[in-house]
Amino acid sequence: MKSANILIIVAFLIGAVRAASGNSTVGIEAPTIVSIVFKYDPNKAAAIAAGVLYSIASLCLFTRLFMNKAWWGLHLPIASTLMSVGLFMRIPMATNPNSLPIFMVQEFFTLLPPAAYLAFNYILYRRFFVNCVDRRYSWIKPEKAIRCIIISDIATASIQGAGGGLEASTNATSEKLGADIVLAGLILQTVSFAFFMILIVHAWHGINRDGLLFRKEPWRKILWILMFSSTAYMIRYIYRVIEFGQGNDGYLITHEIYFYLLDSLPLLIGICAYIIYWPTKYLEASTKPVYDYEMTGRV
Repeated sequence: MKSANILIIVAFLIGAVRAASGNSTVGIEAPTIVSIVFKYDPNKAAAIAAGVLYSIASLCLFTRLFMNKAWWGLHLPIASTLMSVGLFMRIPMATNPNSLPIFMVQEFFTLLPPAAYLAFNYILYRRFFVNCVDRRYSWIKPEKAIRCIIISDIATASIQGAGGGLEASTNATSEKLGADIVLAGLILQTVSFAFFMILIVHAWHGINRDGLLFRKEPWRKILWILMFSSTAYMIRYIYRVIEFGQGNDGYLITHEIYFYLLDSLPLLIGICAYIIYWPTKYLEASTKPVYDYEMTGRV
């Protein structure tokens, strides 16, 4: 999935550099990479504020991780740290708008970390059924469900990568086709994550139907956290689809405030939920309940 995102970034950069060189004219200031891609000058104050917030979140997540020795979740604070670096890189990017290395580092470190955030939720979903409740509450076997979602994410990201390659073409038809393919990949990826949220809701419904939510088990909070953080991530997914669907001159992509409000902020809210409710606290305190099948009438 990460390699496909890298292909999209590289293809986009090729197109931006090509456009910048093709539009340069004697006596007229040539457009920069940043002006072509974003259509605005990055706000340094906003980048500092966002970078500081992600740095604080990373520190808190690392603290939670080491206190609980939950090494399976190491990728979450690492990804948050990389995100903070990417946001801070928008400061030198504003000063050096035509620096390809700065632009690439900023893009890599803001586009790749969200994949780790989703992976944390997938792992937590599987651990929830291993440690807390019977697997029958999962619509599909947890391991199989997560495997299918990960394969779907890789496939849809690969589709986006292929479309990004076509977008770098000098042929207008191929460029348009590439943009449509990337958009289709984004939509399919959103549908894939929506399926994951349906799995959570299905588990919630089954557990609630059997009256287990009223037993005040510690693991109840895990369902809340999963749904809350996944909803925050879904906001970002929907934003990305609409943003890309509007094209390079669309309203969302040309206004920086939406990058922070509908992209960076939902992701930050999603990961901060785990600062307050670190899941291993509830996983370790939980034991699978003994089910009275005669009372529930189900097998």
